[in-house]
Amino acid sequence: MKTINELPSPKGKLILGHLSDFNRSDKHVVMENWVKESGNLFQIRLVTKRFIVSADQKLNAQVLKLRPGKFRRFSKISEVLEEMGITGVFNAEGEDWKKQRKITSEALNVKNMPAYFPIVKTVTQRLLNNWLKLSGEQKVDVQTEMMRLTVDITSTLAFGYPMNTLEKKDEVIQKHLEKIFPMINSRITAPLPVWRWFKSKKDKELDQALEIIFKTIQQFIQEAKDRLQTTPALKEKPANFLEALLVEQEIHGNFSNKQIIGNVFTMLLAGEDTTSNSISWTLYYLAQHPEMIKKIREEAREVYGNASLPEQHEQLARLKYTEAVVLETMRLKPVTPTLYHEAIEDVEVEGLHIAKGMVLMLQNKVAQTHADNFTDPDSFVPERWLAKATGCPHSAMHKPEVIQVFGAGPRFCPGKNLAMQEMVCVISMICKNFDFELAVDKKAITEEFAFTMYPKNLWIRLKRAK
Repeated sequence: MKTINELPSPKGKLILGHLSDFNRSDKHVVMENWVKESGNLFQIRLVTKRFIVSADQKLNAQVLKLRPGKFRRFSKISEVLEEMGITGVFNAEGEDWKKQRKITSEALNVKNMPAYFPIVKTVTQRLLNNWLKLSGEQKVDVQTEMMRLTVDITSTLAFGYPMNTLEKKDEVIQKHLEKIFPMINSRITAPLPVWRWFKSKKDKELDQALEIIFKTIQQFIQEAKDRLQTTPALKEKPANFLEALLVEQEIHGNFSNKQIIGNVFTMLLAGEDTTSNSISWTLYYLAQHPEMIKKIREEAREVYGNASLPEQHEQLARLKYTEAVVLETMRLKPVTPTLYHEAIEDVEVEGLHIAKGMVLMLQNKVAQTHADNFTDPDSFVPERWLAKATGCPHSAMHKPEVIQVFGAGPRFCPGKNLAMQEMVCVISMICKNFDFELAVDKKAITEEFAFTMYPKNLWIRLKRAK
């Protein structure tokens, strides 16, 4: 049985260890390069604290399965979130997590997806209407547009509050939300909590953003309480996630005001960030493959004819090629390339002794782009996900079980079904109605890690499809 002392380590600095490289905005790429240098299992040191970094797929899968009994999310993440006033299902642990997880899972259950589709359709139509107003060829800031789209969907579905940021050109909540993840990312690995003693410009901007977001959330909550008061029947069948939380609070006392606010914040932040990043990365690849855009368009015409976007939830299941494009994007550009977990007690996993309190940095992308798991792993080939139907040569090696974009084990992301519904609907609509290409040099678009991984400087040149 190995211990951390027996693990190799990439070259670092005498005092800081690996901190300077780890603090780069592409730290996930840094760690992937360290895997090439030191193997699938190694240690790094950030000043005085040591961490285990694992790209060992079997070990990573076991760690995720052993949650929440043997492992928890890195405690520093919860500390930072709670300091910001965020206490929700994402950073909850133990019995507290089980209580919050139950109601979250029920709200996002696959059986509810058909009922949610009209909202997804309405917001997707709103995006289409905006883009149809663009004259000729027009440059579009993909990341900003997709974040607004997902904020609108999440706020309406989860809280019954249509924000409509897509049609607002003034100050919108999306601009404040995008400040949160970078600061979480910065603070969880900071050697000292300097922001508690001295507020930098970014710290002050974060405080201002949090104040505005919390005011907006209070508005969500008050309007939901008013609906429950004027329509008592909603207490028997809440129409959305927030109403369900408030009913649980009133009837069973299961949730504090702080937990309700935290869960609203968590849902808004998660729904806005990860899904928008995945859609953006999908458009990044499609902009380089006009033949794939045309193939998605042909599929759309077969499934929903002359309509501009899917009109019925059942049609999404028939958009097989579009789904394959999304799945291939998430394989190559996982928006959660790194997961941080901490041992609750001494535990042995795959022959490695992990001491209580030790933090593991699980590297997801390595397994997803390894030749042992996928044929020609670095190539963008959506057909590999349709191998049974097409006989694609890329199906020779195909192990979808190693994909961990939505996590795995008991704490598997409950929002997967909604995210897939959004991504397939939006990508199909865009390709049905538009041709597009990169509006900047491909080399200028970079992977940036700010707790999730997003494309920086992604602009496309858009024009109506003929």
